[in-house]
Amino acid sequence: MDSGKQSGKLISRRLRPLVTSFMMGFTAGLPLAILITLLQAWLEDGGISLTLIGLLAMTGLPYSLKFLWSPWLDYIAPFGRRRQSWLLMSQIALFALLWTLSKTNPLDFQKVLYLALAISFASATQDIAVDAYRREDLTDPELPAGSAMYMWGYRLGMTAVSGGLLALAEPLGWEKVFQLGAFLIFLGPVTLLFSPEPLAGRLGRPLSLKESVLKPLGEFFRRPNPFLILGFVFFYRFGEQFVSSINTAFFLKAGYTKLEIGLVVKAFGLASTLGGISLAGYLMRKWGLIKCLWLFGWLQIFNCACLMSLWILPPQVDYLAFFITLDHLSVGGGAAVFVAFLTSLTNVSYTATQYALLSSLMALPRSVMSSPSGFLAENLGWPFFYGLGACMTLPGLWLLKKLISKGQINPLTPET
Repeated sequence: MDSGKQSGKLISRRLRPLVTSFMMGFTAGLPLAILITLLQAWLEDGGISLTLIGLLAMTGLPYSLKFLWSPWLDYIAPFGRRRQSWLLMSQIALFALLWTLSKTNPLDFQKVLYLALAISFASATQDIAVDAYRREDLTDPELPAGSAMYMWGYRLGMTAVSGGLLALAEPLGWEKVFQLGAFLIFLGPVTLLFSPEPLAGRLGRPLSLKESVLKPLGEFFRRPNPFLILGFVFFYRFGEQFVSSINTAFFLKAGYTKLEIGLVVKAFGLASTLGGISLAGYLMRKWGLIKCLWLFGWLQIFNCACLMSLWILPPQVDYLAFFITLDHLSVGGGAAVFVAFLTSLTNVSYTATQYALLSSLMALPRSVMSSPSGFLAENLGWPFFYGLGACMTLPGLWLLKKLISKGQINPLTPET
């Protein structure tokens, strides 16, 4: 009996961090999908012009600039609990903002814009706290599975909004849909009920804001080859991010209809993404992180080659289904592997600041390259464009080789 109880407690201790990672990923994915999907559809229904709706893109700015206030989350500890207090406050703020949005007239566009910006800020703050909590809560052997569970939750959270809540808008109305979104955010505080403050969160915090900025940066840049690490963070997914921003336009140019693209993405996209995340979690447990970084790095190049061939092949739905499945499998798995890598880079004493800096740097290629990619595709032609995307992956793989040779990557191999 005693051995059975001990076994049950051991399973509980192993599962609890994974369930926490999943639930925190779910609540982190909700606000972003609300801003990207629900808000635009609501304003379109309300008769707002596309020019004004396009201004909503600026509300994503806090996600790119979150490193600017991340040191506050390492320095200040409201209620005496560093991570849990910031998570709770950001989630309460999100609930209040979404409830206010549900009572707002879409024709009052200025108020909508301010609310969307506030939601983005609260959501980015939640992301900082979630990323920091995950690093402090998971041991190194747990990082692969924990990162995969987080990505599963994140994708399903976005799907719950873009699929479920959007579908409910017509029968229920927009006010109730935004209120449902607000109540879904409360899954975050529920998660905190069974998720204790990590040990690092209970330790002493920096004595000043200056210390909370300088110590994380100083600790990182005192490591061997810090700029090599930053270069790899920037370049590893560079090729994938370069080409992905206009894949839909490419499919249309290749002769596929909007209906075909929509049905194939709906049927295969989410399942393939979740499958890729699960595959990455499994492979990281079996192989460790380094082999998985190689695998999903080379898959980026293979995907570009497949898309080049799609331009040559006749437009058939089975070809499209195959390539979209492969692309989403690679993107989902690559994201899970890279999240595990970024998490492993952070020092548990400075998780909020260091992870915010690294994740902002990771996202920079998408924002930098999304604008000229259309111009390059139009002037180079699609085969050369995807060939260029494949070439843009090579610097990341070269930097990966250099980091491995210098012993700079935590392999994250499982405990034996």
